[in-house]
Amino acid sequence: MASVIWILSVVLYAEFMCAVSADKLLSLDCQDENHGVHGKDSLLKCFLNSGGESVKVTAAAWRRPGEKRPLIMFFNDKVREPEDPRFSFKQLQMSGSNIDVSFLVRDTVRTDEGKYECEVVTDSGEAKAVVSLSVTATYSKPDMSSIPEKDLQEGMEVTLFCNASGGYPVGMIHWYDQYGTNWTRSAEMTVVETTDKRTNLSSKFTLKASSITPQYRCLVLNNNGVEEGKAEFDLKFQEKAPEKATGDKGSTAITVIVFVIVGSLLCGLLILALRRRRAQQARRPSTHPILGAMYAMSPDTMEEGSAGLNNTTESVPEPLNK
Repeated sequence: MASVIWILSVVLYAEFMCAVSADKLLSLDCQDENHGVHGKDSLLKCFLNSGGESVKVTAAAWRRPGEKRPLIMFFNDKVREPEDPRFSFKQLQMSGSNIDVSFLVRDTVRTDEGKYECEVVTDSGEAKAVVSLSVTATYSKPDMSSIPEKDLQEGMEVTLFCNASGGYPVGMIHWYDQYGTNWTRSAEMTVVETTDKRTNLSSKFTLKASSITPQYRCLVLNNNGVEEGKAEFDLKFQEKAPEKATGDKGSTAITVIVFVIVGSLLCGLLILALRRRRAQQARRPSTHPILGAMYAMSPDTMEEGSAGLNNTTESVPEPLNK
């Protein structure tokens, strides 16, 4: 009787040691901390290590710790359809010595952040592991505005606004002018959490409008101080109508001066031409007596004069012959 009991004890001990050794051969080598980005795919890496021995997975599941219902489950050589279609195993090769049972989350959202539990059952034992997923979200490109929007005047009070949405963890907004002066301490920022657990940032900065410094910019930084976006804004001052009127008067005055100078030159040329004409008319009467006497002579008088001349010519004595 004692020998039978001893034999049974040996058998039970051997079976127990085999079970323990099998469990020791199986382990889940997982990445404890995983990082995801909102809107992109996230992978929770996990491999079943069987110590070089080939095993077959009969069941595998991913769930939130403390929850009975799995997010995704493999059973009897097939995957049961998950409630959320974004969840799946990375691959479905569930046999071998180093099986990839990683959990794939598509189109990650902020609420996916947290801890996850992986449990695997094989024909040689089972293994379990817990990992975590952190999710970050990048802020949208900021937009800027002002109150009043336009027609600003020197020294007028104006409030600038800078808004960025959809980021996580909570970031910050910094203010600078065109010369690089940091005005962040003079600004006021508010944070609003959205329904999907992301955050919207809004910052306002009140100042005295000055045409010397008309340009400002806001920078959106994440929780690590890394810039994620920026925007620039120019203060819109009222148009200076008086300066335009002065310019118009100046151009009109120049036009008048040009006309006066041109008119003066034309008048001078006209006066000079009249003087020359009068001078020519004043010289012409001195020739009138001579020409007038000749034209006043009658035809008979002119013939007598001609005869007298002819007679005078004939009375000239001929020279003596030597």
